[in-house]
Amino acid sequence: MPVADGTPRDCPTPGCGAEADTSIIRTGEMGTSKATALGRTQGGGPVNAAKMVSLFMGGDANSTSAKAAREIHAANMARRALVVRAAGGGAKTPAGTSETGVKAAEGAGAAAGMPTCADDGTVKMTFHQVNQDGAGPLTAMVDATSGGTDPSAFKSAQVTQNVPGIGIGGLSAAQTMDFPVAIQMPAGMTCSGTVGGASNVCVAKLQNSALAGPFGGSVAFTQSAGAKKRAIEYNLSKRRFARALQAADSE
Repeated sequence: MPVADGTPRDCPTPGCGAEADTSIIRTGEMGTSKATALGRTQGGGPVNAAKMVSLFMGGDANSTSAKAAREIHAANMARRALVVRAAGGGAKTPAGTSETGVKAAEGAGAAAGMPTCADDGTVKMTFHQVNQDGAGPLTAMVDATSGGTDPSAFKSAQVTQNVPGIGIGGLSAAQTMDFPVAIQMPAGMTCSGTVGGASNVCVAKLQNSALAGPFGGSVAFTQSAGAKKRAIEYNLSKRRFARALQAADSE
């Protein structure tokens, strides 16, 4: 959600503007005028989930500018897909690439709906590493209720596919690379947040352990029918188990 069109994706230095939409997620800043629960960026200030979801769900997908942006974005993604992936699944960003996804996403959700997790609760995304201290391993948290506004609403989630790193300080030798990332929603969690005009929304954030950061990003999504059913069944089974224990204790 902090993504900003025009941000260079082929440059590893702050001077070229490559870090303008990178989230800085510091616990002490959350919920203040400086940052939201999703952090802040150098280019846009506090990360606003409602603004991005509203654009995605309610923008004019049929405007001339949005159609042109989708064509450019599709071409960029096709070019990036041709790159051979390195160890760890990373793909080098082609020279000349800049971010084009925001305008291209305008109004897309009006017909397609929100991005949806898999039936097993898995959420897949792409993580762009700008430079050496933007590496993994990443940690993840999911907020099912507040739409990304309440720091206390976030619960720890398992990262099932991670960004490579040496394990200290969010460091690696990689730069200007895209990595596939996947997280697993906490068992029993159901998305009930309202944000940007969309309902039943979860918001996830990921971050590394960089000393200058932590650095990361965030996404909004909803549950598939299968994932919601799975979560409800999990909660029911826990209640049945708790009742069984209570009955055993009373005997």
